[in-house]
Amino acid sequence: MTEATGRKTGNIIIENRKKFTAGGIKDVESFSPEKIVLLTENSVLTVTGNAMKVKKLSTETGDIFIEGEINGCVYSRSKGEQESFLKRVLK
Repeated sequence: MTEATGRKTGNIIIENRKKFTAGGIKDVESFSPEKIVLLTENSVLTVTGNAMKVKKLSTETGDIFIEGEINGCVYSRSKGEQESFLKRVLK
C-alpha cells in the first residue's frame, strides 16, 4: 500500500478465468460486458471477456472486482502519452 494515497499498488488476480481482482485502480474509463477500461496511476488497463460485470469498485482503496468470462488483460500507455496511428506513421 502506498503511504501517500492509501491505495494499493497494481496487483492483479484472475481466478479460473471467472473472477478478476485488481488494486491500484484510479477510475473506470468505460465498461461493457465485453470490455472494461481501467485507469491506473501510470497506464491504462483493458480487460476483455464476455458477460463481465463490475461487482465492486472502491475509488478510495483503488480495488475492483469483476465477474464473468475473463479472456485477457493488457496494460498500455497512459492516455496522455498515446499517439495516433497516423501521427506515428508520418514521423
